[in-house]
Amino acid sequence: MNLLLNRDQNSSSVFSLIPLRIGSGVTFTLHASLELDKEEEALIWKYNFASAALVVSDPIDDLRQSFRPALILGLVTFIAVWLIGSIWIAYGPAIIVTLVMTGVYFKTLREQILVRELMADGRKFRCDSIVALIQKEAYIENICAYLRQILESAKNWHDREVLMIPPLSKEEAKRAVLSTSR
Repeated sequence: MNLLLNRDQNSSSVFSLIPLRIGSGVTFTLHASLELDKEEEALIWKYNFASAALVVSDPIDDLRQSFRPALILGLVTFIAVWLIGSIWIAYGPAIIVTLVMTGVYFKTLREQILVRELMADGRKFRCDSIVALIQKEAYIENICAYLRQILESAKNWHDREVLMIPPLSKEEAKRAVLSTSR
């Protein structure tokens, strides 16, 4: 298993829609993908790991975080259409912009990472600073190491494991029995 990381940066001008920011600055992008050998890919499909979440996040919290900037864009749309047309015409475009941008922000800002996202074309992560980019890299590296260990365990799930349990002395046996009875 290989983890492929590509880094990029974009200079945002006065206004950037994703992430919603006003003012200049740099936005960093991290693209992470997995390169698997045939055996690892077979294990992932055999045990349905592709739909497993490596990182679980609260979708309601992610949706709430995505709705706030989308609502701002919806209000700006409402005011712009209201000034051009009428208040009744402004509701439709404002609601559509709010809903569409909530979906866009949700896809961009969510923290949940699925195995299939890293397997296919990879996943892009947007970071506000180089420190956040390095932290995200380290985090993704750790969760991929975790996935690697799961795949190693999956290779031996049908094997029989023998664990030697040495006999205890009389005093150690008493302590062991007393500690497990609580």
